Amino acid sequence: MSDRERVVQEAPSTSLEGFPTHRVDTATDLFRAHSGDFGPWWFGNEGGGRFDLPAPRGTCYTALDPGSAVRERVGPVLGGAPAVPESLLEDVVVSRLRVPAARAVADVQSRAAADFGVTRELETMVPYAVPHLWAQAFDRAGHGGVRYGPRFTPGECSAVALFDEEGAKSWDADPDPVPAATAPGAPAVWPTPRRSDLTVVRPPRTRVPRT
Repeated sequence: MSDRERVVQEAPSTSLEGFPTHRVDTATDLFRAHSGDFGPWWFGNEGGGRFDLPAPRGTCYTALDPGSAVRERVGPVLGGAPAVPESLLEDVVVSRLRVPAARAVADVQSRAAADFGVTRELETMVPYAVPHLWAQAFDRAGHGGVRYGPRFTPGECSAVALFDEEGAKSWDADPDPVPAATAPGAPAVWPTPRRSDLTVVRPPRTRVPRT
């Protein structure tokens, strides 16, 4: 493996004072794809997200456009495919949200972030051990979250991971979330096949031999 083939992004090693920020205010539209059975304001910390924090802190993952919100939710299944199974999105909705108070989030999409040791690998690398350390450092430095490029969505787009205490919030939420499959920019879906569309063939060992 050459040097260019290995991940080089490291944990933060310098002070984050002066790190570039992005302002998320009460007029900023955020979008979150979530199960229709649950509210959108959930701050989790189970380690499944790129910028998860340890308890009792939590992270709520949103995007600045609805398509990115959907693609980031189904990304591990979507991969490089042009579509996802219809069943994957049938109980998912997209809510338009706004934070109850303005906050400044660390902006790792800023060129100035390079001065603090950030590369684009921070937005795409797996596993998440190093991004988790950056999230903790940003939280300790007083940042209200992280603005970053979503891993599964190319082009001009941004995701925003918000920091707060763990658990659900009773903040105002979209009264009319839209089905994820119809959200602008969402991946295409292929329908679940109906029984009438299928041809049932017996396994070889169950076929009755001819006499």
